[in-house]
Amino acid sequence: MKKELNILNLEDDVDDAELIDRELHKGGFQYRFKRVVTQEDFLLALQEDRPDVILSDHALPTFNGFEALAVARNECPDVPFIFVTGLMGDEKEIDTFERGAIDYVLKSRMSTLVPAVQRAVREAARRAEYRKQQLAMRESEERFRALVDGVKDYAICMLDREGRVSSWNSGAEWITGHTAREIIGRHFSCFYPPEAVACGVPERALAQALLESHFEEEARQVRKGGARFWANVVITTLRDQEGGLRCFALVIRDISARKQAETERERLIKELQTTITDIKSLSGLLPICASCKKIRDYHGRWHPLEAYLREHAEVTLAHEFCQECAPLIQPANSSDEI
Repeated sequence: MKKELNILNLEDDVDDAELIDRELHKGGFQYRFKRVVTQEDFLLALQEDRPDVILSDHALPTFNGFEALAVARNECPDVPFIFVTGLMGDEKEIDTFERGAIDYVLKSRMSTLVPAVQRAVREAARRAEYRKQQLAMRESEERFRALVDGVKDYAICMLDREGRVSSWNSGAEWITGHTAREIIGRHFSCFYPPEAVACGVPERALAQALLESHFEEEARQVRKGGARFWANVVITTLRDQEGGLRCFALVIRDISARKQAETERERLIKELQTTITDIKSLSGLLPICASCKKIRDYHGRWHPLEAYLREHAEVTLAHEFCQECAPLIQPANSSDEI
């Protein structure tokens, strides 16, 4: 409870107002007490010095309590409004609470005034704290939505308990090609190839997420128009405070570039392995024909010596005569010329 309460009393009877003031004083809490009689003064007090509690008589000469309640609900709907009146029957009690009064106190039982005020102030504080928490939650959700909507590299969406899409971010539109209007309400199996849907892959993914609270895989997904791409798919369950399933969070990331890089890397590795094998064939035993000098490779095929060396060792043979062969060849050439 606040250290000092600002209490506004709508009461035309001075003696009754003093009685209320004395009863509040017995409660032992600090307060400021202001009495008004007319509608104009009541409205001015609400606007210029917002009260913490309003105590109002039911019947006044020119301005009754229900009219005051309507004004209070319009000007300061969160302020507790308590009727302090002479007599209320069952019909009036029902009408009072239907119009929004917090409580009522009979002037013949003023001992209930302080507990009623304390109860009203506590409830008002509780409601104010709840509204504060709700506001903070809404602001947090709005910031989160703004953050999610700004993410382009990830498709982030919510699925209801049956797997239907209930929210859609700009990244999801960018990756899949679907707009929010086109996709919200559809089952998330529309992102899977037909053969995966026929095999029940989406349903098993939801079932595993439900069982383990998390599911992740790398799989083919389908864009709008039917184009396929590799994706990292993550499904997470979101539960309420009692542990019941609220919804699923689905995150899809396009990993096609990574998969393509992996494929290219594997191709280069295979080429390197083949090259290493070919190089090793030159460093070991090299079969050569004793007659025609052809080389046999590790597949059993025969190749001319020059061609084999050029292919496997990047060697080109240049034709020359050694010192032993040159004298044998040159005289023959000389005799041909004579």
